[in-house]
Amino acid sequence: MDINTLYGILLAIGLSMIIMFFQNLKRKKTWNGTVTKIKKIEDIDDDGFSNIHYRIYYSTDDGKKDNIDLPDRLYESDFSDLEVRSILIKESGKDYPKIFRA
Repeated sequence: MDINTLYGILLAIGLSMIIMFFQNLKRKKTWNGTVTKIKKIEDIDDDGFSNIHYRIYYSTDDGKKDNIDLPDRLYESDFSDLEVRSILIKESGKDYPKIFRA
């Protein structure tokens, strides 16, 4: 094995660790927020297939504004009744928030 291959492998491992670190930080975040806007986004890939996802804009209880992208299948199955002014709760360890239903 030559030195360039070894450097390439080490670089790939290092980048993977950095990506995993930031994903873990995002997963540990918790927040409560109110939906301010729901936007359906349709992208056409190079092969002509459409990819649909939903961008949910929200405002947290402390006033921070942010958004989260939901894949089409997840939106249709778990978030189909989501409306503007719905309350979202993101728990630590979860990838996506859930809708608060009183």
